[in-house]
Amino acid sequence: MQPLFLDVSGTALKICGFIEGAFRKGSDLIVFPELILSGYPNFKQFTLENRQQYNRLAIYADGPELEMISEKAEEHGVVVVLGFVERDPNYPEVIYDSSCVIDGDGSIIGTHRKIVSLGAEKMVFKEGDARDIRVFETNVGNVGVGLCFEHLNPLYRKALSLLKKEIHCALWVNSEDIKHIVSCSTRMTAIEGGTYVALVSQVTTRFGNSMMKGQRFLGGSGIIDPWGKFVSGPIFSKEEVLYADIDPEGWRVQMYQSRGVEARDDLLSLNIHREPYNPLKFKK
Repeated sequence: MQPLFLDVSGTALKICGFIEGAFRKGSDLIVFPELILSGYPNFKQFTLENRQQYNRLAIYADGPELEMISEKAEEHGVVVVLGFVERDPNYPEVIYDSSCVIDGDGSIIGTHRKIVSLGAEKMVFKEGDARDIRVFETNVGNVGVGLCFEHLNPLYRKALSLLKKEIHCALWVNSEDIKHIVSCSTRMTAIEGGTYVALVSQVTTRFGNSMMKGQRFLGGSGIIDPWGKFVSGPIFSKEEVLYADIDPEGWRVQMYQSRGVEARDDLLSLNIHREPYNPLKFKK
C-alpha cells in the first residue's frame, strides 16, 4: 500500500477501505506497512521546515485517527496491525516510529516503538525501550511485531520467540538497494522462530506530494511459512492485498525448536531488561 503522504486522516480512511475489502474475503488478521500513517520521512528533502511539517503530523495512540481504524476492526471482528508516527503523550515534541495492534473487539492492545532506528531515522525518531520487547495476545494468537532493521537483531528475534510469539508481523519500507536484506532477514525470522510471517512493505505507485520526490519504494510484501517459503507473494511495484490460510498450531511439531531441545539455553541465554526509560528521576 502507498500512504497519502502527510495526510493522516486520508490514509486512515484508505486503510479502513482495505480492511473492509479484506474482511469480505475472510481475513482474520490484516497487517499494514511501517509508518503507513503519514508516510516515511523523505531524508532527501529534509529541510528544517519539512521536518517540522512531518513532526506536526505525529498522532497519539488514543487519537481519533486510530480510533477510526479501531471502530472498523471492531465492526468486522478482525485483528489489525499497522505502523504510524506516534507522539509521546508526556513530551509532545518527541515522536516514535511505532506500530499498534488492534484486537477484534476494537481495543488497542498496545504499541511497539521501534528499538533499532536506521541511519538518518535517528535524527527524527526516539527509540523505544524495554516496554517494547513484548508479544501481543490477540484473537488470532500471540502476535510479535518487527519494524524494518529490527529483523537484523538476533537477540530481539530470540526474545519474541521466548515470549511465545506464534505469528510475526514484519513491517518494512523497501527499496532496490535493500530488497535482498528484507527478503533474507524476514525469511530467517520465520525459520528461526518457527512462525508464519506477514511481510508488509510500502510501495510507491505515484508522486502525489512534492515532498515525496525521490521516495521510490518497491513493496515486496508476502506471507512466509515457518520453512521460510513464500506461500503468497512477494508482490512488487503495485498496491495489492495478499491472502493465505495459516495454521500455527499445525507447525509446532515440525518447526525448529527455538524454545526447546535445539535452543541450548544452558549454554546460550538471553537477559531482557524490564525497566522502562524515564528521563526524570528523583533521588532522596
